[in-house]
Amino acid sequence: MRFTANPLLVSKMTDTLNPDVQALKEWLRGAWRDLANPNLTRFEQRELRNYMRDAERALRAGLKQIAARNMAQREVKDNGSPVRRIDFRILVGP
Repeated sequence: MRFTANPLLVSKMTDTLNPDVQALKEWLRGAWRDLANPNLTRFEQRELRNYMRDAERALRAGLKQIAARNMAQREVKDNGSPVRRIDFRILVGP
């Protein structure tokens, strides 16, 4: 079963979803830098990796939502202006 999304609802999701995904990417980038710090204890490294796993899960979920939103926008756009398919036939005379 397929459904089409309301364009107004999709645009509201865009406003909040993209900054969240961007913030997660930036946090993970910084976390990788922090993980390379030799002054971190084993416990701190383990805790940081656990937080990174949680952030990666959230990032993956956000990216899936963005992909679904883009797919819904394409469907709305495609349903709004259908492309007509023209059948051509070659007629051969006697």
